[in-house]
Parts: sequence; structure tokens; C-alpha cells
Amino acid sequence: MMIETIETPRLLLRATTREDVSFSLNLWTDPETCYYLADPPRDRADEQYLSWGKDVETEEGWYPMIVVLRETGERIGTCSLVPYPDEHRWDLGYALHRQYQRQGYGTEMIRAMIEYGRAHGGRVFTADVAKENAGSNAVLRKLGFTPVREGSFTKRNTEIVFESFTYRLEF
Repeated sequence: MMIETIETPRLLLRATTREDVSFSLNLWTDPETCYYLADPPRDRADEQYLSWGKDVETEEGWYPMIVVLRETGERIGTCSLVPYPDEHRWDLGYALHRQYQRQGYGTEMIRAMIEYGRAHGGRVFTADVAKENAGSNAVLRKLGFTPVREGSFTKRNTEIVFESFTYRLEF
């Protein structure tokens, strides 16, 4: 589903296009930047995974976005909003290139996704995060999220298992 561009003081969160697919896949399979995501490392990415995005502009059920610096137009990350059928609960996903972490961009991006979701009926926001991912855990807690469930996930095409928290923010 296409989404209108979300603007923040430093960022633009815009709909992902076919031209962004390589950027997204390269980011998600970067072994350092996205170590704590369920996406596979580059050397384990299979053909099914690498074929993601061919229909990104017409896919239904979620809003995949590219995070862009307003000042330069440089792509620095990805994020997504997934509204549940009742449209009151929205799940968040996000990844920022390691060069742009620890500079407040994650907080700004997640806050903007929440504001967009709230303006469109969202009252509950969730995000799953590896317990070891100190930065992401800290950002979510700073924004008022609380862990409501513990679980685990396996990094795709590997034997790497991460213990995780499901965070929740309710309005």
C-alpha cells in the first residue's frame, strides 16, 4: 500500500518504490547494521528473500517506507507500519544504517510513525526487538513502550536464535 510522505524536522518517511528495493535488501542483510533483525546475513539470503520487492508498490496490508534525510535526500534506513484488521493496533518495524544510529534519528522516525498511526485510528503500537539490541530497547522505552511479552526468533536461514521482547504503547 502506498502511503503519503511523513515529514519530521530532519527526515522524510516515504513509500518504498521499486528503485528502493536494492537499498532495502542491502541494508537488511548487512551483518553489522541489522545483526539483530530476523533477516538473513548476505551470504545466507536465498532467492525467495532476494526477490522481495518486485510488487512493493502494490502490496496490500502494510506500509513499507524509506527513511531519507530531508537536507540531502540520502536514504538512511527503512521502516514500516502494519495495521491490524481492526486498524486500532499497528505493528512497527525499522532499521537505520549504522552510520546514522545514536543520533536521534530512530526516536524521530518511530515518533513520526506513531503520530501517523494515531491520526489514522491507531491506539496500540507494538514492536518486537531482540533483548540484546540495547539501542532499540532504549529508544522504545524512552518513547513510553513497555515490554509485555518475551519470546524468541530465529535469524532466517541460520541457527542464530535471539531472545526477544514484544513492546507495546497504548493510547
